[in-house]
Amino acid sequence: MRVLLHGLRYFCNKLPEIFHSEGWDIRFHPVTSAGSLLALVRDLQWSDLLFVWGARISMGRVLRAARTFNKKKVILFWCGSDVLHAQRQRAMGILHPWIANQIHWAGAPWLAQEIQALGLPCEYVPITWVPKVENPPPLPAKFSVLIYMPSVRLGRLYGLERILQAARSLPQVSFELLGLVEGQIPDAPRNLRIFGRIQDKDMKDFYERATVYWRPVSHDGLSFMSLEALSYGRHVVWSYPFPHCAESRDASQDKIEIERLYALHNSNSLPLNQPGIEMISKDFSPQRIKEEYLRRWGQIIRGKDYRDVRGNGFHPNAKLREL
Repeated sequence: MRVLLHGLRYFCNKLPEIFHSEGWDIRFHPVTSAGSLLALVRDLQWSDLLFVWGARISMGRVLRAARTFNKKKVILFWCGSDVLHAQRQRAMGILHPWIANQIHWAGAPWLAQEIQALGLPCEYVPITWVPKVENPPPLPAKFSVLIYMPSVRLGRLYGLERILQAARSLPQVSFELLGLVEGQIPDAPRNLRIFGRIQDKDMKDFYERATVYWRPVSHDGLSFMSLEALSYGRHVVWSYPFPHCAESRDASQDKIEIERLYALHNSNSLPLNQPGIEMISKDFSPQRIKEEYLRRWGQIIRGKDYRDVRGNGFHPNAKLREL
């Protein structure tokens, strides 16, 4: 069965290796030249399924080619900021009917709800896989909060003002902000340490030093770092309701939650987030994600209506199952 991937390069590069299995031919061509575009178009012609990682409601050149080749099996996978762009376009009255008739999956339950609100059927089908952490280390002796933000320009999206407000109001708490590669924070409080780009191999040290991973974003997909922090047994404070995480709603709520965890830590009453470890191991292992996707892809390729390709058991509660 032949699957062609298109979209976000970082993730599409990883997928063929992760999903490698007998009987499957999964290809990705990053469009960097005329030659790579020709290779993509060539493979699009013979593909049984086109999977687009990073969706849209207007036509692009690859989707136009798929329509020209009369491709019937196209999955548009919504992953985060693509939803914000679609919301802006929908407000302008843009929604291509060919795209509306394709299969729409979302990487997070709230993204599925947002796409449904645009008038499209959409299902939460996570593709975020998290390698198993063998023997997650105990929580550190020193309480510490880990944060991620890549750019000051994106500070509003990543909650920079909330981060600075919490750090200033909790001088006794250590904060580590990593991933900053654009801009500077000249007024950063002394208890906020700032790090630049971090290699994947070095992330282990940051998770082991952290008690809490805090993600006060204004919009998000299914954050890999949130899931990875759970796999280490860390406590996660996140802008969205998610199993075994505390919900981050605003600056005052963030401060209350961090203070609560800090007090438990100081009284030696804060355990490892064992339920989070178990959920990630069960529902987001590479093998689980691979098996579920190949099952669904196979059913779609063999002609089963996508509305019947459900029931994967990923949804963490009954409310989300309704998606």
